[in-house]
Amino acid sequence: MYWQAFRAAPEALIVLDAAGVVRLASSAAEALFQRSTADLVGRRAADLFAGEPAFSAEAPVAAVVRLPDGRELPVDVRTRTLAGDPEGLLVLAVEDQSAPGRSRASLEQRIARLKVAGQEQDELLGDLILNQERERARIAAGVHDDSLQVITAATLRVQHLRRRLRDPEDLQILDRLEESLVQAADRLRRLIFDFRPPRLDSDGLAAATGDLLDDLAADHHIEVRVENRLVAEPALPTRMLLYRMLQEAVANVGKHAGADRCTVVLGESEGGYLVRVVDDGVGAENLHTDPGHLGLVLMRERATLAGGWFRISSVPGSGTTVTFWVPRGADLQSKGASS
Repeated sequence: MYWQAFRAAPEALIVLDAAGVVRLASSAAEALFQRSTADLVGRRAADLFAGEPAFSAEAPVAAVVRLPDGRELPVDVRTRTLAGDPEGLLVLAVEDQSAPGRSRASLEQRIARLKVAGQEQDELLGDLILNQERERARIAAGVHDDSLQVITAATLRVQHLRRRLRDPEDLQILDRLEESLVQAADRLRRLIFDFRPPRLDSDGLAAATGDLLDDLAADHHIEVRVENRLVAEPALPTRMLLYRMLQEAVANVGKHAGADRCTVVLGESEGGYLVRVVDDGVGAENLHTDPGHLGLVLMRERATLAGGWFRISSVPGSGTTVTFWVPRGADLQSKGASS
């Protein structure tokens, strides 16, 4: 969903990492550079722009795009960094200047429109988060009121039938049936918790994180700990965003880490919320290209589109650390959050 919002941006947008390598590209960027996203991602900016221009966040920079057929396209590039991002990610908004009538004034007008579009995207992100959580709450309520009630009724009927049977083989079959019903009910309760952890609303992020880690400990026999350094509870939309990212990070620890210990640190930094998930597991050389870690890509997109950042460090045999930061300003997206 968040990737779709970036892809649909009206501007030709590319995201560069600190080494000048393309990490994300919008659909408009595909059209301007005349390359597919698969062809853009992984390329260095020096392969796309002639002369390796020095991009600046202060003013548009005139540059020349090298097209695949050898032609060169004059463009203006506006650069911005992601607030608080230690990885040095840059977002480049690239505008074709080859069409008649293009001027610096027209570029400034488009930049002004881009700022408005950015504000609208922030509002859209907040709405997406809230609507997603409302849908999860609706599904959880439906499962509780319908499916769980049916299973509970079936369990009662099995217990009633047990009192009428005497044959040992029949009773063994009934035991297995009752065990299956109990397991189904437990799985549905876990599903309800995953959709809408009740303590996230009532007791806050640290309490809900503790429950998440308790499940990790029970399922994988991992020693867990939460360090709560929050001065104040995040507003509900931001709390939901942080929790969903935590869910993915903790799930990865259980699935891939082979860890003995996992620690989650909740804190505040530079006007936002800083979360760190540390495990002592097997680590990996390159989590970013492992298809089993698609959730890490989604976590990065969520953080970036919320105006924050995400990073992961992992060394084989030395565990993995996932860190992400979301600005407190994201709370401004919470209009109607409590409804």
